[in-house]
Amino acid sequence: MKKTKGDLKTAAVSPAGERKYFQLDVDFGFPSAPQRIWVNEKKIRENFRSDPHKPFRGLTLSEPPKIAFDRKKRRGALRDADTIMLGIWLVSDRLKNLLERIDPEAFAFERAEVDYSNFDEPGPAFWFCDIVRMLDCVDEENSVIRYQEDISWTNYLALIDVRMKPEIVGAAHAFRLTKSTLIQIVDDVIVKAAKAEKIRGFRFTNIQQD
Repeated sequence: MKKTKGDLKTAAVSPAGERKYFQLDVDFGFPSAPQRIWVNEKKIRENFRSDPHKPFRGLTLSEPPKIAFDRKKRRGALRDADTIMLGIWLVSDRLKNLLERIDPEAFAFERAEVDYSNFDEPGPAFWFCDIVRMLDCVDEENSVIRYQEDISWTNYLALIDVRMKPEIVGAAHAFRLTKSTLIQIVDDVIVKAAKAEKIRGFRFTNIQQD
């Protein structure tokens, strides 16, 4: 059956104790957080060609990314996670440690040089972060998904009520979806840990309705 934008399937009832999954997005709810400036973005992104199958989507980090935080007008706390581009994150040292502790094989990291010159004192280290694991693990027959129409391949536009194939997910806690590589998924283990440590900058959208 052709999958189109309006193609929705009825989801099955979740078994008791099923793992929960969330779509990972940026939380813009911290307007007082210092503004982040990627100083050498133009140089690093020169001749960039996106490839979702490579770490950092093929971005060649020919030199360490340089990040400056502007604290002149914004006096709030720094975010632990901020979006850089195409699903690449800038994450704090404590968030990096959390992610590596839970699922070390899911992520690639590259340390950034951080300018704290207009701060009262230096802040934490920051890293570029990319979820490098990709899985084709959605149980489409038992999920409600909105698909892109008028294309010859399958591409997810929205995950409405999704079931995963546990035999494919295995012990993974974080991954991208091969049929929509910009969609980043984490499970309830990461969500619980991030909330317990009061991580700032992630927004977790439940992709399961029950």
